[in-house]
Amino acid sequence: MSNLNADRLVVAKAAATNDVVGCTRTARRWLPLALSLIFGAACSDRGADVALQPQPTPGAPPVLDCSPQSKNVFDGGPGKDGIPALNRPHVVEAAAATFLRDEDRVLGFEVDGTARAYPLIVLWWHEAVNDTLGGTPVLVTYCPLTGSGLAFDPRIDGPPRSFGISGLLFENNMILFDRETNSLWNQLLLGAQCGPARGTELKRVPVVETTWGQWRAWHPQTTTVSTSTGHNRPYGEYPYGDYAQPNNEFRLFPGSPYSGAREPKELVLGVQDGAVSAAYPLEALRLRGLTVALNDTLNDRPIVVTYGAVHRSAWAFDRRLDDRTLTFSVPDPPSALLVDAETGSSWDLAGRAVSGPLQGRRLRPVADAYTLFWFAWSIFHPDTRLRT
Repeated sequence: MSNLNADRLVVAKAAATNDVVGCTRTARRWLPLALSLIFGAACSDRGADVALQPQPTPGAPPVLDCSPQSKNVFDGGPGKDGIPALNRPHVVEAAAATFLRDEDRVLGFEVDGTARAYPLIVLWWHEAVNDTLGGTPVLVTYCPLTGSGLAFDPRIDGPPRSFGISGLLFENNMILFDRETNSLWNQLLLGAQCGPARGTELKRVPVVETTWGQWRAWHPQTTTVSTSTGHNRPYGEYPYGDYAQPNNEFRLFPGSPYSGAREPKELVLGVQDGAVSAAYPLEALRLRGLTVALNDTLNDRPIVVTYGAVHRSAWAFDRRLDDRTLTFSVPDPPSALLVDAETGSSWDLAGRAVSGPLQGRRLRPVADAYTLFWFAWSIFHPDTRLRT
C-alpha cells in the first residue's frame, strides 16, 4: 500500500467548495451542467441515503477507525450506492456493440484467452463492475476524478466479495465498500482502510486502457459490457465537462499538493514493484514515435513499456521469458510491431510473439501497471521515478 501517514479518519459531510444537502448540490461556475446529471440520477436511484455507520448525534459526521488522513476524505455527494455499481452486467459480442465507436476508450481485461471490454462511457456513470469472465471473478473499477482504471481479484479468503461505491473520496479518489463486511476500500491505496477488513490488500490483475477499435483488433472474439444496464443514463456523454483536460488544475475536492513536473491531468502509465514506482507520461511516449518499446528496470525487475500513438495505450510487461531476458526495439522502418534482439521474433504491443522462433509465446503483463492522471499518481507515489 501507499506510505501515506496513518491517521484517524473523520468523514467530512461537507467540503469547503461543495455544500451538499440531501441530493442538492450548490451550483458552481466551474461545475458543468452535465455533472448535475450524475448526482441527480444517483438520487433517483438510491432512494433514502444509507449511512455507512450509524451517527451518534443527528447531523454529526460518522467517526471510523481508519488509516487515510481525515483532512483529505470527503463525502462526494451521491451517498452510499448513489452511483450504482454493476453486478453481472449485460454483455454483447463485438459485432452487436453498435453503441461503441472505434475511438471510444475501454478498459480491456483478458483471462485464459477470454477477453472483455469495459467501456468508459459506462464506467463514467457506474465506476465499478462485479463480473465473472471465463469462470474467474473480477472487479473492474474506474474513478473519473483521478482517471484511474484498475482491476482486482475480489476473492479474499474464500468466495468473491461484492463491491459498491461508498460515495466517499480520498484524495479525490473513489472509496468502495464490500457488502459482506461493509469495510471501506480506497482504489489507489489498493486495499481496505476501514472496517473488519482493514489492512487487507486486493490482488491486482492486469488491465489496459485503449480504444475499442484496438481492443477488438487484438481480441476479435471479445465481448463488451453494454449500455443495457437497467439504469437511465446518457451513456456516451462525458459528465465532467473539461475536467480531464491535461492542464486543468481544478480538483473537485481539496487534496494534498502534487508534483508540478507534468501537467496535472496528463495521463501516465504508473508502474509499481514493491516500494519502487515509475511513471511513464503518455505524451512523452508519443514524442518517441508512433510505436515505442522502452526497456527499463524497476526494483531489479526487467520490464518493457510498449506504446502505440494511434490508440494512445501503454502496457508494461516483464521482459523475462524462460531463462533469458529479452531486449525490445522498433524495427527500421517503423511498424506496429516490435522485435527482440535475442531471437529476432516479432511482437505486437500486447506482448504476443506473432512471428519468429518465439511465435505463440506471451510476455507476462505487470499487474501493478495502470493509466491515471499525473496529479493522482504523484500524490500516492511521491517518490516515483519519472521516465520521459
